[in-house]
Amino acid sequence: MKKFVLTGLGVAVLVLLASCADRPMGHAGDPALLRGLIDGLLAPLAFIASLFTDDIRMYAFPNVGRWYDLGFILGLSAWGGGGSHAVTRFIYVDRKSGRTIEQRDA
Repeated sequence: MKKFVLTGLGVAVLVLLASCADRPMGHAGDPALLRGLIDGLLAPLAFIASLFTDDIRMYAFPNVGRWYDLGFILGLSAWGGGGSHAVTRFIYVDRKSGRTIEQRDA
């Protein structure tokens, strides 16, 4: 119980500190949803290129805000399938023989 209370208190402190963060909002000409989607699709390539040069960044700043973030996440999730594919593995053990039977469910 004590661990649960300390964890909850730690999360509350982090949320309180994050709420104090200030970020300048973008203007009408700054990147929005479509640019976020394109940047998200190119993010892995931009990351590799950013290791060798300071001119390339993965994330455009300043941007319009949540619309750019949504586009960036959608574009980035296209690389990994968006987390929609999960593989479950079941292992059955026969009690009489001790033999294991493995079954994968995709």
